[in-house]
Amino acid sequence: MTAPRPRGQNRKILVFSDSHGSVWEMIRAIEKETPGLVVFLGDGEGDIDEVRSLHPEVTIFAVRGNCDLFSRLPLEIRTAYGGIEFFAAHGHLHGVKRDPRLASLKTAARQTGAAVALYGHTHRARLETDGDLTVMNPGTAGGREATYGVLYKDAAGKLQAEVRRVFPPQES
Repeated sequence: MTAPRPRGQNRKILVFSDSHGSVWEMIRAIEKETPGLVVFLGDGEGDIDEVRSLHPEVTIFAVRGNCDLFSRLPLEIRTAYGGIEFFAAHGHLHGVKRDPRLASLKTAARQTGAAVALYGHTHRARLETDGDLTVMNPGTAGGREATYGVLYKDAAGKLQAEVRRVFPPQES
């Protein structure tokens, strides 16, 4: 998949997964972070379509999850953006709930030459480094405890990865 060229200096990537009917939390994060790219890791194809319609200026890549029945979205993507090469999958086909070491996912990502492996499905945020591979699950994009991932390169060109929480307006 060919990635868009970053517009201006905005090379930030936001990562969402498992929205399951929640759109507001993703919109709030996009408006706060102003990313150049959003990667959606499945289980909420209709939600990400709504995000697309509300923020047409943001490029969005998405994969399908196990709950995205009849979806035409790809199961996996491998692309680069802002100097970050990544592999993205929902994770259900890589057994991410059964294998805490994430062997299948990491192998698939490494086979594509990606520096970052993105996955969802578990609804649990996770961020780790395994050798030269950064592995991120942004958690669930819906509900009071909603989280999302952020990827960017700092001024020195080093990859930065974080999982952040979406706070309801009354807590801001």
